[in-house]
Amino acid sequence: MQGHGPELPREAQREAAEQLATAVEAVADLLREVAASTEPRLTAHGLKVMCFVSDSPGRNLTAVAAAVGLDLPRASRVCAALEAAGLLLRRPAPGDRREIGLDVSREGRALLEEFGAKRRARMAAVLRRMPTEKRCALVGALGELVFAVAAVGSEGG
Repeated sequence: MQGHGPELPREAQREAAEQLATAVEAVADLLREVAASTEPRLTAHGLKVMCFVSDSPGRNLTAVAAAVGLDLPRASRVCAALEAAGLLLRRPAPGDRREIGLDVSREGRALLEEFGAKRRARMAAVLRRMPTEKRCALVGALGELVFAVAAVGSEGG
């Protein structure tokens, strides 16, 4: 990470934070539209579960619930709906047949690939509408933003 410049005045910090929040909300709305355009339609929680299970196949419901920030009953309902839609599979875990692991089905993987392609296309369309100089500055700053978000998240508030 690069060194940090002088601290912004309090009012400028507030305005920058508001602009960032507005931008994040606009991107989140766009991503919800993309998720809603998939068939079957994915909810935000369903998408989070699918992405986590795709990245961590075989994990149990408790791990999924913790990773996506849901309580166990809600995570169970989301997983049941995904399983009913043919997107998620429940299988006995290899080490303990009493334990049930989750995996994404072939149809689920296709849906995630479709979502990813649509998401990239929409983000590319957004970036194309920005002036080149601003787009380059934004892309250069995104890595730093990810680090800053992770740092604030690990602080717990």
